[in-house]
Amino acid sequence: MISRRHMLLIGGAAAMPWPGRAQQTPAKKRIALIIGNASYSEGIGTLSNPINDATVVAEGVRNCGFRLVSGDIVQNAGRSAMMSAIRDYVAELKAAGPEAMGFFYYSGHGAARETGGNYLIPVGEADELNEALWDDSVELDWLMERLDALEAPSVVAIDACRNVLKLPEAQRSLGGGEAFRGLRRTAGGAGERNMFLSFATWEGETASDGRADDGNGPYARALGIRLNEPATTVRDMFEQVRLDVLEQTLQRQEPMNLSRLQRRSSDIKIGSWTRDPSESSAETSRYPLRHALIIANSYSDAGDLSLPNVHHDGEIVRSALASAGYETVYLPDGNDREIRDQVDLFVQRLDAAGPASVGLVYFAGYGTALDGENVLLPQGPIPRSKSELRDQGIWISDLVAQMEAASSQAIMMLVDCGRPFSLGGEKGEDRGFSEIFGKDRVVIAYADAPGTYHPDGKAPSLFADAFARNVVTPDRISIQSVLRRVNDDVMHASEGQQRPWFQTSLDLPIYFRADLLPEEAGEPSAEDSSPNSPRRYKRR
Repeated sequence: MISRRHMLLIGGAAAMPWPGRAQQTPAKKRIALIIGNASYSEGIGTLSNPINDATVVAEGVRNCGFRLVSGDIVQNAGRSAMMSAIRDYVAELKAAGPEAMGFFYYSGHGAARETGGNYLIPVGEADELNEALWDDSVELDWLMERLDALEAPSVVAIDACRNVLKLPEAQRSLGGGEAFRGLRRTAGGAGERNMFLSFATWEGETASDGRADDGNGPYARALGIRLNEPATTVRDMFEQVRLDVLEQTLQRQEPMNLSRLQRRSSDIKIGSWTRDPSESSAETSRYPLRHALIIANSYSDAGDLSLPNVHHDGEIVRSALASAGYETVYLPDGNDREIRDQVDLFVQRLDAAGPASVGLVYFAGYGTALDGENVLLPQGPIPRSKSELRDQGIWISDLVAQMEAASSQAIMMLVDCGRPFSLGGEKGEDRGFSEIFGKDRVVIAYADAPGTYHPDGKAPSLFADAFARNVVTPDRISIQSVLRRVNDDVMHASEGQQRPWFQTSLDLPIYFRADLLPEEAGEPSAEDSSPNSPRRYKRR
């Protein structure tokens, strides 16, 4: 006779794959709808890759155990065909019950209406862009409301916002509103929507359709690869898709992932159920693409010339950059050798990360202009003559040239040095920094415009405070926009007495944004779990 204890052990063993055996196809029903629209009129803007995109995603979801509700991908569908396919998909998912799982993928044109609402644009209904376009399109809220009524969890992947849509830039991409941004509890306190949303690009931006000879857009290419990898949680898989797209597009395009999976569904997995986890071929751990070096020199042995608040300035900048996804290294009171060593290591990290990487250096301390060159002072004795300054100083142009040789796509250097500085009681040639070089792939910013300084050098830095506040934002913001906001904030806080300055030679913008925090209760905090947790430089 088999005891109850033995029965439980047998049941548990039967539910688990044997060591070395590929995972079994999940017993839960998995239902998918894949739509690819490409054959738009010239007035709308034809697309090269949505059918290919839909095909590669369909192959991936089939490999994950999903059955396509239409039997195959839905191609070049008009409004009626799209809505009919969506109704069939919702009906089958509802009939399958709460233990089922849905996957909806759309590739094609999408746009946001200025008066509100996000729309998926069918093929053949509109020949030109006018008000009738919205009536002929499928509103995303219409889909979301139907999925919201289901008990089964859903994954919704929207690969729209294509950059060839012949609309003004502000209307080409999916914008705000409940379907895109909200996913909140309703005013009446109803339960959360049990779904995971992924958009091919960030809110208000456009996605690449990919070149015709590429075969796929970057989002579909990344999604197709990850769907064929061993099963992992939905959140983890789409995070890998996000990182893949960032790397493919040199950080020009960043998918936006929003999870509102209920707790009972937060650990659902997606991926190939025919492959063992040890068989993974795609990269799941990679070198971070964003790196920062923060240097804050207090000159603590310089008596009245010491700067008691620069460590605070450096720390708030470090913390803000870490929150914005940067791998940070903080060097307090760095002498000449330590600064040069850390810049060498910084360049090595950028080289390891490759051409999609970006680097940022922030220096707080003393600096001045000498013979038309801008010079930073390392930790140590304050120079008392120009000859001592030449011996002890670090030329910014040398640092920039060294960093510019890295394989990264951009270097940003923020110099917070507009403090009164004298050489043996005599001012240097300039009251502050001079304007310098126009380099390739470089942004350089001064806390004070060339030739100026702020008189209270011992006070906390208005520049550091403004940068730290503006760089941490839930939306993507370019470095140019950050620095313009910093300029306005510093001018306002100083009543016009301090005016920052920056110049850029970037061809395309570099973006900042705050990392999105986990939504489910009980997960580790971003500070505990982030791969971008800060590192502090230790003296040897």
